[in-house]
Amino acid sequence: MGAKNWKLTGNNLESEIEAIQQRFALPRPIAVYFAARGIGPEQITDFLNPRLANLSDPYRFPGIEAAAKRLWEAIARREPILIHGDYDTDGITASALLAFVLAQNGGTVHSFIPHRFDDGYGFTPESLGKALDLFGPCGVLVTVDCGITSCDAVNDAISRGIDVIVTDHHEAGQELPRAIAIINPKVYPELADLQVLSGAGAAFKLSHAFVKYGREHNLGGFQTRLEEVLDYVALGTVADIVPLLGENRIMVKHGIDALRRQIRPGVRALIESSRLRSELTPSDITFRLAPRINAAGRVGDANVALQLLESEHIVEAYDCASKLENFNRVRQEKEQEIYQEARRQIEEHLAWQSPYSLLVAGRDWHQGVIGIVASRLARDYNRPTIVLTVQGNEAYGSGRSVACLNLVEVLSRTSHLLERYGGHPMAVGVGLKTDRIADFFEAMDKEIRSQISPADLEDFIAYDGEAELQDMTADFFEYLAKLSPFGHSNPKPVYRFNDLKVVRCGAVGGGSHTRGILQGKFGSIDFIAFNRSPAEFSGKLLDVLATPQLNRHQGAETPQLNIIDIREAY
Repeated sequence: MGAKNWKLTGNNLESEIEAIQQRFALPRPIAVYFAARGIGPEQITDFLNPRLANLSDPYRFPGIEAAAKRLWEAIARREPILIHGDYDTDGITASALLAFVLAQNGGTVHSFIPHRFDDGYGFTPESLGKALDLFGPCGVLVTVDCGITSCDAVNDAISRGIDVIVTDHHEAGQELPRAIAIINPKVYPELADLQVLSGAGAAFKLSHAFVKYGREHNLGGFQTRLEEVLDYVALGTVADIVPLLGENRIMVKHGIDALRRQIRPGVRALIESSRLRSELTPSDITFRLAPRINAAGRVGDANVALQLLESEHIVEAYDCASKLENFNRVRQEKEQEIYQEARRQIEEHLAWQSPYSLLVAGRDWHQGVIGIVASRLARDYNRPTIVLTVQGNEAYGSGRSVACLNLVEVLSRTSHLLERYGGHPMAVGVGLKTDRIADFFEAMDKEIRSQISPADLEDFIAYDGEAELQDMTADFFEYLAKLSPFGHSNPKPVYRFNDLKVVRCGAVGGGSHTRGILQGKFGSIDFIAFNRSPAEFSGKLLDVLATPQLNRHQGAETPQLNIIDIREAY
């Protein structure tokens, strides 16, 4: 018990907590949450009421108005518009979103999703040629979730007489593509508040500008309700693990509502095939919906997922959802096989490893699932991790970071050993010659050591502050719901409850979990503890870290604590 350190998120916050409580008449644990997360009084009202009206003007993006004008010109001239996407959930949903908005306003739209193994990653001259062979000539090409480093491909398109609009959210290179507009917040320092956008979020900004321009110039867009494409934004944003703060939080909040309404046949079929029966949450996207969409691009054809999301007929949607289910089953099998082999390498010291980083490699490991394996290993060992598949004299892989380490920056400083690299601070892709793996690991590990300390890799559980059982009122749970959606950078609140007596406990879930009742000085509450046995609780006085929640069962809602960690009280 208590193997991990417990770390209070903020110290000496009592004056802030009291000020927030008094000004907004909030339950104390809610005030604790705001103080611990650094959400000040001027932000609290909007945080509790994330309104679509608070989304910023899309015209803030330099060049976006020109991009919107060019899209309306293409519609007026009946020029085909080609969307070049990506094969993950973010890229697929961004493609579906933009295609829907353009087609609804008279556009002739084709979406090209590259094949992970046949086409590789991103917008390239080869993928451009393949898309044009497939769909024929176009007047305008829009990239979504890719393109910011695709200077050669953009130049190729320009030479063919195609105007290119880039929408992306990845880090830019030293040279920017010669597009008529670049809709990527990371390119513009003045858009610092939008740099957390996903690819779907960037595509939404272009869609918003397109509709706004159409209405201002009486060209169209009047029948388009942008709130009804936020289901796409929610899927892409949550799946891409970008912070659920600022405008992301607003879009995901309303996008989750749209997903719950199941306004698209494809969404309905996906939710049913995922066997989701409770009220949908961001964690359901992370663990149930997105893996099925991603599985198509990982082990099959990502166009099946695009077809599902764009389907207008429920029979077709069910057929696509069934295919995704099969892809996901294959993905799970391959992932587990590689994960177990990677764990064996690490435990037997056959991998490249140090207290600061990990690198594992296997011959012909399935390239579509090594990113998931990297995520699991980084979480298991709490170290930045690279997983490579070796194919001949080439190695391709994915990396995942931890703590505050920007893995893209690390790779940029070791780029002389790489053939290619790119991605986000927390998730990257790499390619290198097999004979350079050892040198790359040594250089990467050295760079990581220069950027983080052992304290950064400390395995701890953060909690927002202390709470009492009598704080778990109906008013508290009403406000708790307003703090959602929870996810990256806005995790569920975790509170410390001290000196609790275990009144009753017993095994549930086939003996794997424990359910019971905890009692404090001024009240009692139900609890659930996953992956813990009753023996850890019986007859003990405990301090616990827990997330409060409402347990919904047969129409009734009962407050309970979801136990994260426990230790004996002293």
